[in-house]
Amino acid sequence: EQEMASVAAAAKLPLERVRRRAAELQEANPMLGHRGCRLAITFPEIYEMQARAIFEAALEAGRRSISGRTPVAELVVPLVATVQEIDIL
Repeated sequence: EQEMASVAAAAKLPLERVRRRAAELQEANPMLGHRGCRLAITFPEIYEMQARAIFEAALEAGRRSISGRTPVAELVVPLVATVQEIDIL
């Protein structure tokens, strides 16, 4: 509950909206069914958030770098079964 409140505050969203979204995303067995790139197709905001976090972390790591080396962020699209899934993404 406290974690959801923190997420809601950070995202500037009502707590009830975060609770509702978490309930919508819950699966009985997350190892079956809706995962990988199909999750991104259905819920693009999840991948947008993850990509933003990766790029922001790379920028911050570059700013803090003592060696002066620039970090290189690499992204992998997981669990792609068909060409059409990549086309959608």
